[in-house]
Amino acid sequence: MKRYIVGPTLMVCLVLMVGLAFAADSLTVQVQTTKLRKDAKFWAPVLATLKAGDKVTLDRAQGDWVFVSTSAGQSGWLHNSAVTTKDIQLSDSGGTLQAGASTDEITLAGKGFTKEVEDEYGKTRGVSFKAVEAMSAYRVSDQEIEAFLKAGKLADWGVSR
Repeated sequence: MKRYIVGPTLMVCLVLMVGLAFAADSLTVQVQTTKLRKDAKFWAPVLATLKAGDKVTLDRAQGDWVFVSTSAGQSGWLHNSAVTTKDIQLSDSGGTLQAGASTDEITLAGKGFTKEVEDEYGKTRGVSFKAVEAMSAYRVSDQEIEAFLKAGKLADWGVSR
């Protein structure tokens, strides 16, 4: 009698364990680019650069950071703001890849603030968005960030308390 119960029970357990192994959490990069880092810190060494739409597998979470594995076999930390559990579909539109509109863009469009309204606002009110565009295009290298943190004795380079 026990033999008839133990065999099927073991089989069910085996099937469940295999199913759980394949049910690993899959995340998708939702920002234009993000850096896979060695440690869960913005100034940690970069292991790889990921692009919007790249898939990663979640291993564990620590605060606002997730430890993931890429399809290329690399493992490291990403900030959770760079990934989503949703499946992002990228479409080719005139040579540039775009994800769907962001929540903020949808909210602004719902309030009547679209690209056309922005252009018209700039023309009629004499407002220039060049400064905003310049700030958006500005990039700070990891070396510059590290030098800033060291000079200000911030983060890991700060004075122990």
